[in-house]
Amino acid sequence: MSKLYVARRKNRVGLSIPMGQVSQSPNLLFPLTRSTDPSQLDELIRSELDKLGVTRESDVQAILDKAETDYEFRIKVAEARKEIRRLMEIRAGGGKLMSVGNKKWSQVFHRPISKDR
Repeated sequence: MSKLYVARRKNRVGLSIPMGQVSQSPNLLFPLTRSTDPSQLDELIRSELDKLGVTRESDVQAILDKAETDYEFRIKVAEARKEIRRLMEIRAGGGKLMSVGNKKWSQVFHRPISKDR
């Protein structure tokens, strides 16, 4: 039996496990508190999955891995949206952008070129 890994970010308040989104198999949501121990959470998740009829260890691990992967994907999408909004605000304000690395951008300030030279 492998340990349950729960990525804890400051704003993470729960672990969501999609189970089919139907009344016979609803989504499961487990709140995460500072005092939540991974072993307690693991037992709680396994008991809820057992109630739904999921008892094979490989199925349980597949569900948990999928939940963690989905969470990380949602976080990356949210971060990308935030960055795009920042860049578009710079562009809307007339700013210029310069690539400073792979998928990294910063605002550039150019000196105006005088016409008397």
